[in-house]
Amino acid sequence: MKKNVSRRDFLRTSALVPSLVLPVSTHLKPILAWLLQTQSKAQSADQVARIGGLTGSMSDLRTAVPTPTNIPPLAQSKPPADIDLNRMAAWAMNYLIRTPRKDLGYEPVFQCHPYACPPIPAGQDPVVACDTDARMDWEWYYMREITGTTAGKEVETAFHKRMREYIAPDGKVWSHPGSFNEANISARYTKADFVVHIWGATKILNSLAEDYVRTGNPGSKLLARKVMLALRSLATADRQGRAWFAGGMGAWKDGKWIDNGWNAQPAPIVKPLVRYWQATGDEEGLAFARAYAEGIIHNCQPGGIRFQPDGSFNGHSHATLHAVWGVAELGIAISEPRYVTFAKRVWDWMLTQGTGTGWFPAAPQWADNCNETCCLSDMISLATLLARSGRTEYFDPVERYLRNYISNLQFIITPEFVEYYTDRNKVKGEDLEECLGILRRFQGGVIGGSGLNDYHNELLGGVSGFEMFGCCAPEGMRAIYTTWTNVIGKYPLSGLGPAGVYVNLSFNRESPWGQVVSFFPEKGRLTVKANLADTFFLHLS
Repeated sequence: MKKNVSRRDFLRTSALVPSLVLPVSTHLKPILAWLLQTQSKAQSADQVARIGGLTGSMSDLRTAVPTPTNIPPLAQSKPPADIDLNRMAAWAMNYLIRTPRKDLGYEPVFQCHPYACPPIPAGQDPVVACDTDARMDWEWYYMREITGTTAGKEVETAFHKRMREYIAPDGKVWSHPGSFNEANISARYTKADFVVHIWGATKILNSLAEDYVRTGNPGSKLLARKVMLALRSLATADRQGRAWFAGGMGAWKDGKWIDNGWNAQPAPIVKPLVRYWQATGDEEGLAFARAYAEGIIHNCQPGGIRFQPDGSFNGHSHATLHAVWGVAELGIAISEPRYVTFAKRVWDWMLTQGTGTGWFPAAPQWADNCNETCCLSDMISLATLLARSGRTEYFDPVERYLRNYISNLQFIITPEFVEYYTDRNKVKGEDLEECLGILRRFQGGVIGGSGLNDYHNELLGGVSGFEMFGCCAPEGMRAIYTTWTNVIGKYPLSGLGPAGVYVNLSFNRESPWGQVVSFFPEKGRLTVKANLADTFFLHLS
C-alpha cells in the first residue's frame, strides 16, 4: 500500500485493501514521524501545527498520549462508544414526529422551556408560523436520510401539507408576522394580519427542492418555480445585475415593506436558490442566486447591515450567517472562489467574537450573551464549505463544535434530569408526570442558549440558558446532518484535490464508499474499511 502525505493536510492511500488504520491526535495535527520513513525527528516536531479555530494563545503544548507503534486490525479491536450520529438523528425523529399538534393543524412549538412546569404554553404558539415549522420542514428529509426509518410518515405528510398551504396561487408565501415579533408571545393574529413572509418563503423553496430531489414529484418542482419567481418579483436590481430585497428578510404587503427590526438583515435566499437550481436545472434560479450574492457582498440593500473588508458586520449573528452560508454554497457549486473568500472573511471575524470551542454571541454589537444553536449550526455549515474549497483546517472546528456542544445539547430525559426537574418544580402544585410527559415529546430537539462551559450560561448571567427555542431545536438537527454528510464522501476533482473518497471527520459512519470507525474519545485512532477500490484521502485532525 502506497503511503505519502498529499497537500492540504490529507493522507492519501490507494485503498485496494480491506481497511486502512490511522492513529490521529484529537488536538495536535499532524504528528507523522511513525508514518514517514524519511522524516527526521526534528522535522516531525515542526509538524505540530496550530489548533485550528481556537481564539487566544496557547502554550505548553505536548502530546498527552504517544502514537502507538503497533495497531491491531479492526477485527481484533473494540472501538469505544463514540458519538453516534445515527442515534442522534433517531432521537431527532422523535421530536419531529411528536411535537406537531394534530388538533392545531400540525403546528409545532417555539416556546419550550425544559425546566418549567408546564413546559409549553397552552393553545397556539404565535411565533411558530413560517419559522419553527419552516425550519422543521427541512429536517424530515435530512433525518430520514440518516436513519432510513419510515416511522411517522403520516405526520410528515400532514406537516408538508401544512407548509404548502402557505403558498398562494401566484407563489407568494403568506403568513401572520408572529416570528418577526418574537417577544410578543401573547399575540393573536387573524387573516387580516397576514403578510408575504420572505424568510418563510426561502425555507419553503429549499424544502420543495429537497422533495423534488428525493421523490421526483412534479408538483414540488412546479411549486418551487412559482415561489422562486414570486420572490424574484419582490427583489430590486441595479444596472450591474446585483439584487436585494428593500425590506431584507422581513415582510411585504400591499406594495410596501413592513417596518420591523429584521428588515436590515439580508434574506437567506441564496442557499435555497442554489438547491433549487441543482434540483431542477433552472438557470433563472441560478442567475437570481448570483445576483443576490453580489447584492450581499457589495452592501447594496439601502439601510441593510454592512460587511466590512475584514468580514465584520453590524447584524444578528445567526440571521447574517444564514445568508452568508448561501454565498459560500454558491461559490462551491459554481467554482467561484470570490464568493468563498467573502464567506471566509465573515466566518473568521465571527470566530473572534466567541471562544472557538463552540460558543458565539447572538449579537456581538449588543454584547449579547446568548449562544444560539442556530448560529453554531451556521458556523458548522460554513466551515464545511470552506474546508471543501481546499482549506481543510476548517474541518477541525466542525468536529469540535459537534462534540463540545451539539451532541451534549440534544435534549434527552435521563433519570438525573427527572430528579432535578422534580426537585425544581415540586412546590408549584402542577402535575409533574403530565409535564414530563409533554417534555418526552420534545426529546431529540437541541437546546439553545448554552453557556461558555456549562448548560445554563451561569458565567454570563444565565442569559437564555438551557431553552429549547423553536429555531434552535431543528437547526441543531441540521448540524447533525451537515456533520454526517461530511464524514466521508466521493468527490470529483475539486478544491480538496484529485477525485477520490475523502474522509474528513472522525465520526462513525457506514457509507457506500467505506465504513469509518472512530476510536475517540479513548484513543486517537481512526479506521476506514474500504467498500470499493479507489484513492482515499484522510484528513488529519
